[in-house]
Amino acid sequence: MVSSNRQLSRRTLLGGALGLMAGSSLLSACGSGSGGGGSANPPADQGGSDEGELVVWGGVAPESGPQELVTAFMAKYPGIKVEYVRYVNDEQGILKLDTALQGGVPIDVFFSYGTVDVVRRSQAGLALDLTELAREDELAKAFVQDEPISTLVDGKLYSIPTTHFPNFVVINQDAMDAAGIEIPYDWTVDDYHRVAQEFKAAGFDVGAYNVPRHEAAGLGGDYLYKEGGTESNFDHPLFRQRLEDILAMEDDGSIFTQERITAEGIGGYAQNYFLDGTFAMMLDGTIAIRYIKNLEEYPHDFRTTFRPYPGLVTGEPYFNPGVRGDDVQISSKSQYQSAAWTFVKFWMGEGAQFMSPSGKVSPAQYENPTDELFEGLFGPDADTLFDVESFEKTFFAPEPPLSVRSITTAYTEISKLKEQTESEIRLRTKSIDDGLAEMKQKADEAIAAALS
Repeated sequence: MVSSNRQLSRRTLLGGALGLMAGSSLLSACGSGSGGGGSANPPADQGGSDEGELVVWGGVAPESGPQELVTAFMAKYPGIKVEYVRYVNDEQGILKLDTALQGGVPIDVFFSYGTVDVVRRSQAGLALDLTELAREDELAKAFVQDEPISTLVDGKLYSIPTTHFPNFVVINQDAMDAAGIEIPYDWTVDDYHRVAQEFKAAGFDVGAYNVPRHEAAGLGGDYLYKEGGTESNFDHPLFRQRLEDILAMEDDGSIFTQERITAEGIGGYAQNYFLDGTFAMMLDGTIAIRYIKNLEEYPHDFRTTFRPYPGLVTGEPYFNPGVRGDDVQISSKSQYQSAAWTFVKFWMGEGAQFMSPSGKVSPAQYENPTDELFEGLFGPDADTLFDVESFEKTFFAPEPPLSVRSITTAYTEISKLKEQTESEIRLRTKSIDDGLAEMKQKADEAIAAALS
């Protein structure tokens, strides 16, 4: 275990490849204010880029890749000791990490899973501004180019995405073939509803687990906001269209009702219901592959195929609501900032191979896929369990582009408001009209308050 005694002799502020410019950026990133950054009095860096003691918190179990990655890292950088701490990425685990970051627990590197957590921790001053560091690194510089490709907070980069995670549709191929259901690669949200009904008619409890996100597909990553970010976008017709489709699909039995999801605690365990044959398709990403190939915990005898995320209208451009995610961040309180940056670069680069078996594909791996990636991702039973060709056609397709979130004003409040209100609409305790009007009013108030 890494010692929490961090009182080592002071070294050069930043050493090695980071250089003086990078060192300046690390310290200046720690300013206070609503725009994020670190603490007002950042700690002195206790080591160079190849020495230090790091504590890393992540949501993936150590045996699912992180421990192998850490072992390989320490073999390459013997002057840096790393302790990996696993936290469960649920409500309780998220609170545990937030509390630890705010308190005296030594944490140098941590993972945030989702835009809400990235924005909240960055704006609270718990993470370093990595903008200048990224500009100096061959892999990371892609995230600070003129056209953003990952989440920015107030125009700055506080996190590095370690996964390329487009959303796509995971489908029971055996059931599809047996029922004679045709699913093209250029399908729409209406096609998705029709196919869900056909699977329901073929004998499944429900045809599908979830519903495409019309507004995200049509408007992109900043779909919650009107242009400029000073007003919410809940009066856009695509929000209504999706809610109407959700209620229609609940009514005809092609998806679960909200009551059943709540009563059975289905949220977070959708893979169980897909693999036990309760439903035939779901919107997900590469993480689903980890469960599908795990026959010991999820025994099943069908093959899985894949299709792209449905568009709104055939032939028209749209966005994939997926993201570059599993964001890694450096604590603004870290006493080993240089070593932490060395570790972050290793994770997103040569260390990414150790995470592929757990369903992770890094942005670099996406750009340059190898046989090693496919072997790690699908395992030894690839051809038996998966239609790999359909995955390649789906996952590596250049269109539609991934969503990018560049506006984050009151993002946490608006996201919680949206989730709660949509749940009430699905429970039929609130109408679509009333729900959208309420979301619009409260979101606009939250934006105005944040900008004031």
